[in-house]
Amino acid sequence: MKLVRTWLTMRKPIVTVKQGKLEGAELKSALGLSYLAFRGIPFAAPPVGNLRFKDPQPPLSWTGIKDISKEQKYLAPQKDEFAPFGIIGDEDCLYLNVYANSLNQSKPVMFWIHGGAFIVGNSSFYESRPDYLLAKDVVVVSANHRLGAFGFLNLGHRVAPGNFGLKDLIAALEWVKENIANFGGDPNNVTIFGASAGGALVHSLLASPCARGLFHKAILHSGTLYCPWATRGMKNRTAYGFKLVSLLGKDTTDPVEAVEFLRTVPAKNIVEAQESILSLEDTKAFTLVYGVDHDKVAENPVLPQSIEQLLENDANVPVIISYTEHEYIMFLKDKSEKTIAEINRTLYTHVNNLRSSMKLEDGEVEKLFEMVKDQYFGGKPVIEKTLSNFSKLISLIYFGIPALTMLKDRVKRTTAPNYFCVFSYVGNEKTQTDRLVKRQISGASHIDDIAYLLYLPKCKIENPDPPAIGTKDRITLERMTRMWTNFAKTGDPTSVKDEYVNVTWKPATSKELCQLKIDDELQLLPLPQDILFAK
Repeated sequence: MKLVRTWLTMRKPIVTVKQGKLEGAELKSALGLSYLAFRGIPFAAPPVGNLRFKDPQPPLSWTGIKDISKEQKYLAPQKDEFAPFGIIGDEDCLYLNVYANSLNQSKPVMFWIHGGAFIVGNSSFYESRPDYLLAKDVVVVSANHRLGAFGFLNLGHRVAPGNFGLKDLIAALEWVKENIANFGGDPNNVTIFGASAGGALVHSLLASPCARGLFHKAILHSGTLYCPWATRGMKNRTAYGFKLVSLLGKDTTDPVEAVEFLRTVPAKNIVEAQESILSLEDTKAFTLVYGVDHDKVAENPVLPQSIEQLLENDANVPVIISYTEHEYIMFLKDKSEKTIAEINRTLYTHVNNLRSSMKLEDGEVEKLFEMVKDQYFGGKPVIEKTLSNFSKLISLIYFGIPALTMLKDRVKRTTAPNYFCVFSYVGNEKTQTDRLVKRQISGASHIDDIAYLLYLPKCKIENPDPPAIGTKDRITLERMTRMWTNFAKTGDPTSVKDEYVNVTWKPATSKELCQLKIDDELQLLPLPQDILFAK
């Protein structure tokens, strides 16, 4: 081990960016390949003090060589999802990482956006590594953005119009456009990809006029702006903002006064107070306090019209839209009588959340509810035996149908290819779900697919090695990374065929809706018009 450490410090690549020189590190990937890592590059000024609740400002320049060869743990203020559930992170969080096999050529760039319900998560090296993707010769960038109130406080006024976190990502993409060529990346071939809230942020970038030209392809995993959880809280965002202020000890309806007060409150207190904004009923209905929204009141709006209007003219670039078959597994903590009783009590609320994406009237919701009960549960209450059906239903309501809504809309309007897939592979790799809950049913859970694209160190503690060659897990990893990097290179995920990628994944069209099913095998299947009631 000593020899390896000595070798790692012997070769420290140096790259010049607009702000100054950077010294990175040469690392070994989990696959045994060498690559260059630049971890913790500032792409904006620290959003602290008077810059809290302000648009991201340009990063400061430096003299000499900035040493970023060591692992950096930059993350926005948030509550840890794991015991002891403390407040972690720092407002000085606007950093990105660049990973490349070499500094020459002009390789496709893949820009990763983490998820976490807009309140948790980060893109640091200790959370997600690019080892698997780099084996296919792309440049990988991962960027942080502000979370919670710091990233999305919306008081309906120019002093707090929301979308600061989205503006952070646009600033990071602008940094990439300006500097990535020095890392061997092609600024004219950037693919943005993200999961869960990260997928919704990818969709927001597709919708934002300010992000045009900063990326050229997009991949959305388990998250779009059509998802009920992404938009359900929009009408209450201003009220949520003032409730936060009130919880922290200031009763006011004046946005300027509210923001001035919030700038005096420690970040820790703001994070703690965020937990008390939503009612228990809202939480059970998958409502989120924070998220993107139109910001026409802002001095520099990035979503200047309603979300509906913006989505009618989103970027005409190739996209992959994806979800997993049993997203809900991550949110099912147990099979107790209490939990099942709660599931039955809230079933109508979940079906009612289809109202927007399926454009339903009151009577139609009632009729749909009865049809759903018959189709999924034989007209009876949910019981332990039918929990798998409930999981599939909830996964469709909150992820699958919104993904299909996005697809159907885009194939009517765009000329760029639109690919659709469902990930149903169940493997042995630990994923974020396994860190959060003990699985109660079998299936591909929320963002399980990411474990086959990115190396997730916290999921690999017990077994740091990648899946062994020849195993189903390794075959799935190879398929996913090949198709995703093919897409980043050419806009066609199956442009190169081999023993792993043995199907032609056709883009969906208005005349032929099709999906790739990623399971033990790859299958291209016709997409039913109504996936809610498909057998």
